[in-house]
Amino acid sequence: MSGHATPQTWGTLRLGYVARSRVPSDLANSLQVMKMCAAFAAQVQAVDLIIPFRWDDWRVTRTDGASLWERYALTCRFHIARVLYPHWRDRFEVRGFSLVATARAAVRRYDLVYSRDVWTAYWLARMGRPVAFEAHNLAEEQRYPVWQAMLHMKSLRGVFCISGALAEAYADAGAPRELLHVLPDGVDLERFDSPLSKDEARRRLGLPLDPPILCHSGHIYPGRGGEEAIEALAGLPQAVLVMVGGRAEDIARLQAFAARLGVADRVVFAGQVPNSAVPAYLWSADVLVMPYTSKTPTVRYMSPLKMFEYMAAGRPIVATDFPVVREVLRDGETAVLVEPDSAQALREGFQRVLGNPELSRRVAAGARSAVQGYSWNARARTILSTTWPDEGR
Repeated sequence: MSGHATPQTWGTLRLGYVARSRVPSDLANSLQVMKMCAAFAAQVQAVDLIIPFRWDDWRVTRTDGASLWERYALTCRFHIARVLYPHWRDRFEVRGFSLVATARAAVRRYDLVYSRDVWTAYWLARMGRPVAFEAHNLAEEQRYPVWQAMLHMKSLRGVFCISGALAEAYADAGAPRELLHVLPDGVDLERFDSPLSKDEARRRLGLPLDPPILCHSGHIYPGRGGEEAIEALAGLPQAVLVMVGGRAEDIARLQAFAARLGVADRVVFAGQVPNSAVPAYLWSADVLVMPYTSKTPTVRYMSPLKMFEYMAAGRPIVATDFPVVREVLRDGETAVLVEPDSAQALREGFQRVLGNPELSRRVAAGARSAVQGYSWNARARTILSTTWPDEGR
């Protein structure tokens, strides 16, 4: 256990965090879990992250453990417990991990377990152990018969939903409203406290200095707006689109699409980069792009990690307009919101920002101001003050 980055508020509390995430991984859930464990570790006595043992993941961290913390840009470390469990198929594999995670949590007798796994939360609550559940996907959780029972157990100290829309869906499905707390995702604000100028960021990254740069960060699975962003670029003859992240097959798909539109020379695919490298790409941009579509599977309930990093970067955001986006962003105040599923609407949004320096400055400054309430540390404090209110003073 490392030294804490901030003064301990719950200095005697021992916390277990249970997730089925892969670590390391390029998936958003892995990044979110690691960021939250670091935020908890800054404020409690000890944190154990309990995740499934996978040989490839273990081998990577065993070979170069220091790079794990650098990859996720973490300054506060915690213990990672990779547990072996019975490997059955589908639901039985989930239950196998949950049984082992529950057993470890019971033996370790944590003061609080924070779980993204519904089975673990259910079993611990049934045992009378203090547990909180973080909700991300109602349809997934409803697959398991213990979901409803968990919600009515006395030792369940809260259900933390990543968006207001998700909390409403939980309430409509029968969850007691007094258990539900809306808690969007967050960002490491301190990583954005000393921004690079656009020119300096571009020099460091080897990007062209002169043209307007549009930047997208994150995965580019089908349905997440990559094609719409490239099609919008085709109507902006001078601009360059930089896409940070994405797996090889998705990059190949979009490269082929860009070639068909004749803009392949104006789309830069940076590929996967460590989270620590993301801010420089965002600072290099004139516009940050969030082009989710109605085909994005999580669009009803999501809380995109990129949104908070965009806000912290202090660059204007153009985003497609969905209710969950509007829970955080305001058109004309903290972003320019445009009609979803339309390359033309995206292009017009880009043109509004690029052609109006006053609007660009206003929405960038508004987002930078608004994001101050969305740090990972603040998120962890909210969870702790809700689930363990008598300990923090």
